[in-house]
Amino acid sequence: MKTLERVNYKGFISPLIVGVILWCATPWRPVGLTPQAWEMFAIFVATIVGCITKPLPIGGTTLTGLVVMVLVGLAPINNVVNPKTGVVTTGILSAFSNSAAWLIAMAFIMAYGITKTGLGNRIAYWMIERFGKKSLGIGYAITGLELILGALIPSNSARTGGVVWPLTESISKSYDSKPNDPSRKKIGSYIDLVAFHANILSTALFLTGAAANVVAQQMAAQKGYQMTWASWFITAIVPVAISAVIVPWLLYKIYPPEIKETPNAKQWAKDNLTKMGKVTVPEKIMATVFALAILLWILSGIFKVPQLDATFVAFLAVTLLLLTGVLTAQDIFNQAGAWNILVWLSILVFMAGKLISFGFIAWFSQTIQRSLHGVSWSIVLIILVLVMFYTHYFFASGTAHVTALYLPFLSVAVATGAPLPLAAMLLAFTTVINNSSTHYANPSASILATTGYVTQGEWWKNNFIIGLVYLVIFGVIGTLWMKVLGMW
Repeated sequence: MKTLERVNYKGFISPLIVGVILWCATPWRPVGLTPQAWEMFAIFVATIVGCITKPLPIGGTTLTGLVVMVLVGLAPINNVVNPKTGVVTTGILSAFSNSAAWLIAMAFIMAYGITKTGLGNRIAYWMIERFGKKSLGIGYAITGLELILGALIPSNSARTGGVVWPLTESISKSYDSKPNDPSRKKIGSYIDLVAFHANILSTALFLTGAAANVVAQQMAAQKGYQMTWASWFITAIVPVAISAVIVPWLLYKIYPPEIKETPNAKQWAKDNLTKMGKVTVPEKIMATVFALAILLWILSGIFKVPQLDATFVAFLAVTLLLLTGVLTAQDIFNQAGAWNILVWLSILVFMAGKLISFGFIAWFSQTIQRSLHGVSWSIVLIILVLVMFYTHYFFASGTAHVTALYLPFLSVAVATGAPLPLAAMLLAFTTVINNSSTHYANPSASILATTGYVTQGEWWKNNFIIGLVYLVIFGVIGTLWMKVLGMW
């Protein structure tokens, strides 16, 4: 007997209440806003709230918001040209031509090859074999592993859940360090927290490190600043490298493992590599294709050649994996995460574009600018960074947070005189490092904070300290590095 699929109807309550209240307030909207701008704002906010309460998976939630836009007349299905003015009203189908969404979808499919071929596990064991003699060395090995995987797997949750956490758990248990037990402090607690912060750093290092990065990229493009894979990497490499050295060591000092020497880890990794055998042909092809993709992504940021467009490079890599037999067509069709992100990322960027075209973002930035008249842009930027960082305590989704605040904050910063490249990258990095806050900050936090190795109190306390360190490294050293790069 067939039954209906489960729907979290209670999750619709909050977005409906918020959306209806804002919609009904249209007659009393702020001066300077058109009815369409305020109505679009109401739908946008309701959709973001829905992304937090999750009545449906995020793809279904955003699709619902898109349908509402059409029903109330805020967007047509297809592009419509006004015969008198020649102005084009973009239809909702144009949302799915978003190149950044396709880039991430293809990168997700590429990343499946890492799991399928076993290349990810081989890299992990290789890192532990070489750097796992001491617990601090294991911390650095996990950090190095994440930084490598950040270029290969464009999902922070996939890196954590698919590769890093299983590895971390195996190492912990090999030293009889068990979750929800006093023995967790032997080594499990330490490397659990290191794994989480390694994930944050790998996300910060690459434009494709997480979907939220691409949302920021698209928002910045709407203000006229183009982030490429190469430019993001070059801007991030100094603060990330410094953090990668400091954070595992600092955690070792403030949250030390009881076990300092770990000679068994090297042998454990060596045994697993022996079980895997020699590097297989699929692994070699997978590594070659990824290396080629990264090389072309770097070149695409240097040479403005249409054939080197970042999205085309991702399509090319997937095609090569198909032609060589590493992936099958069925593998592609089965990647639900890729198609889910294609839907919701396209829709959220489209909605943000509508907020711009209806004039809401311009009104918001002008309103804030007037209230901050006479205040130095540097002070304004510091305030925006701190607000962006600490408001993440109220968000359970990095994507929702970026979508809600990044573009308005960037608009305010630029309106008060902040250099566009500096403001765009500093706010983008803040949307990554602010995940060092709660146990629900992002999917990786949800995985690693619930393993039983770190209590909630320990999680909040230690992450608060590391969060301050990130603000100094990215906010001060990162800003100075951008000065060296000539970005402001």
